[in-house]
Amino acid sequence: GGVAAPGLMERQDEEQEGAAGESRYWTWREGWRIHYTEAGPKDGAPVVLLSGFGIGASTHYDRNVEALVEAGHRVFTMDYMGQGKSWPTADPAPGGSSDQEGFEWGFGAEANTDIDGASLTYSCTLWTEQVKAFLETIVEGPAFLAGNSLGGYVSVMLASQHPEMVRGLFLINPTPVWGVGAQRLFPYSGGYPVPSWIRGYASQYWDTIRNPKTIRSMLDMVYADAGRVGEDLVSAIEAPTRFPAAASAFASILCSPPSKVPFATMLMTVRDGDTPIALCYGKQDPWITPLWGHRAKRLLSAAPYWEISPAGHCPHHEAPEAVNFLMTRWLAEVTAGRPGTLDEDLSPGASVKVGASPDLPRTAGKSALWVTNGQPTFSIKSCDGKARTPFEALDDVFSQIFTSYRGY
Repeated sequence: GGVAAPGLMERQDEEQEGAAGESRYWTWREGWRIHYTEAGPKDGAPVVLLSGFGIGASTHYDRNVEALVEAGHRVFTMDYMGQGKSWPTADPAPGGSSDQEGFEWGFGAEANTDIDGASLTYSCTLWTEQVKAFLETIVEGPAFLAGNSLGGYVSVMLASQHPEMVRGLFLINPTPVWGVGAQRLFPYSGGYPVPSWIRGYASQYWDTIRNPKTIRSMLDMVYADAGRVGEDLVSAIEAPTRFPAAASAFASILCSPPSKVPFATMLMTVRDGDTPIALCYGKQDPWITPLWGHRAKRLLSAAPYWEISPAGHCPHHEAPEAVNFLMTRWLAEVTAGRPGTLDEDLSPGASVKVGASPDLPRTAGKSALWVTNGQPTFSIKSCDGKARTPFEALDDVFSQIFTSYRGY
């Protein structure tokens, strides 16, 4: 068994209502406690918002839910198992407790058979299964999925496997890779119990990674305008690292395997079905650079591809005015049976300006936002898929010469 970290789950229960809607919990599989929010009319077309790695969806989409609700949608956010506020309620591998906060659970010598701890691996496969179960159990039917970074990867993975559960995909700087890197050489694939040598490896980096200064530094790097981050986001990322299974979950995520099917292949599977797709990218993303968006557009020639500037890896949070403009219009068109290309607003090659809200923070005196007639604005450009740089042109040539080359 095991006891939950004192106070943490109790404090969660006190958080009833936020910008993302009413805070709720759903018990999944082995008593796992999954956090989600719901807002909007019960008869609205459902939209599920999926976040990137390390942040609860309700926090990272708190600037988008209201616009979607006003457009008539039933809106959900959900935290992945092992992130945000979604955690096991018992120690998956008891007996290896530590006084170090976040290391209390998961480092014992044997998995907890009472809750089938050996089956718990925090991986893209688990999260895809979780989203499917969420749609079946909580949403009670197919929904539109909007996913940023890891959320985009998981959304594509689910749509490629179970297209009947997905009404459409709105992909926001989706990561094209997951579960890759030097850690794949480790003789451990992310399950419980976590090997003792992994504990030492994780401990070496854990306190540095979850330090608020480190978190803030990383966010400043991936946002075009650091002023748009906000201190609430830093706190929301740091808080889950204090849950008793946090460090073991981090070790599992670090070493868990990728999808058995490459991202490009999953995209093409979705393309060959009838699931509507939209591509939305922050142009100044240092991780998922414009080249990745160009590659996705090359595979999805019929899908609209919008580039927002200035915006980095998380445009839904950094430039919600622009993303809300696009997402609400795209959803309206697709729900009405139209292609969702927004040709009335954004024909291929065209661009529009969207005003920035004065209520959201931005860097004083040196804002990265464009200024039009004295008004801070975001630029949205509809990209037609033609190469814009020598690197994109070379990438296109490679794809023509080597037919198996997808750029992923």
